[in-house]
Amino acid sequence: MVWGKLKALLGMNNTHESTPPDAAAAVPPTLPPAGKTVPDSAPEPGIVWVEADANPWGVPILDMRSFTQSMMSTSADPRCATNAVSYGNDDGEAFAGQLPNDRESVPADLTFPIDGLLADGVLFTPMQMEHKWAIFYRDNKIICVRSWQREVYVVAHTEQDGKFLTVRKIDGSFGQMSDDENLTAKTLDYLLRSHVLGQDYPVPIPAELAQNPQLAAQWCFSTFGNQAQCATPHDFARVPPTMPLRSHSLLHIAVAKADMDKINQALGAGIPVDLLAGDGLAPLHWALVQPDSAIMSLLLAKGASVDVQSHQGATPLMNAVQGDNLAAVLFLLEHGAEPNARDFRGFTALHRAAEMGKLDIARVLLERGASPVAEAQGHTPRSLAQQRELPEMIALLAG
Repeated sequence: MVWGKLKALLGMNNTHESTPPDAAAAVPPTLPPAGKTVPDSAPEPGIVWVEADANPWGVPILDMRSFTQSMMSTSADPRCATNAVSYGNDDGEAFAGQLPNDRESVPADLTFPIDGLLADGVLFTPMQMEHKWAIFYRDNKIICVRSWQREVYVVAHTEQDGKFLTVRKIDGSFGQMSDDENLTAKTLDYLLRSHVLGQDYPVPIPAELAQNPQLAAQWCFSTFGNQAQCATPHDFARVPPTMPLRSHSLLHIAVAKADMDKINQALGAGIPVDLLAGDGLAPLHWALVQPDSAIMSLLLAKGASVDVQSHQGATPLMNAVQGDNLAAVLFLLEHGAEPNARDFRGFTALHRAAEMGKLDIARVLLERGASPVAEAQGHTPRSLAQQRELPEMIALLAG
């Protein structure tokens, strides 16, 4: 649930919003079950080559999931373990302006869709020792920090035009030794897709490393942890991602911390009040975790839409229902929230209350005009209550 993530928000993970009733989330192409091995390869058991015609990328792919998803990271240096999970309060400010030790710079031309603006903030926060990178966006730069060391390895210089963000130059490297001058850019592309967008995507590896699949898997795990699921030394056609690159912006972080001064500062710096975060939620959605309505009141006073929709179409009212937050439900309705608003699959706040058996919330919604016969994917609120065998809710909705 989104509520657990937000209540643990200072961890800043990029977990996505929970789905409404009977929802089936669309996902990008993923790595298929392991196929036949490529001729003349000699992989270790469980680490196999998937042939070009059996995966979405059209080149031989080394499937390392059996290895990288079962390994655990350890270190004899306790500082490494401490550093690896020390990013809960980081918004990137501590790393802004730092230069990589490797002063090599390479040109790049990587383009990612954005949702109007990629705001300064957090792109990915490591939550366990198997997460090897922290990624921030600051002053038009993507900053890649080696999590165990808290050291900046890569700084990517970007431009954005409201629709796309383009990486133009990359300082530093990810530690690979290769003659491929494009490897750093390919690795940044992998890192943003896998860590920030949550997609299955192959780690680019040097050709010589691919000759030893076991060694390749070990290197990928050491460098990228359990986010590395597959790898390839081969070039393939880069298809731009369809999901926009979003950050947990400084505005979202200020909302999570209930810091009104920082909220005003972020808004004054030009961050849109309804900007969606990496989890697809607007600041008003995030404000629902606060114990009172002060932050919601501030955001609404600053122009936030009371019915702002998440990347799945959920309004704050819907999320308040899912969070069993009656006080927030009442507050939002009193400030003009539409009780019959629908998410992108057609579900309403009352669908959620009915399925969850939230009688008090359902009564309030009905009193404010919520329709008990609204249909979404063949379900009305009452049919969901019947499916869950909730007699009191069924009776309420029948009235």
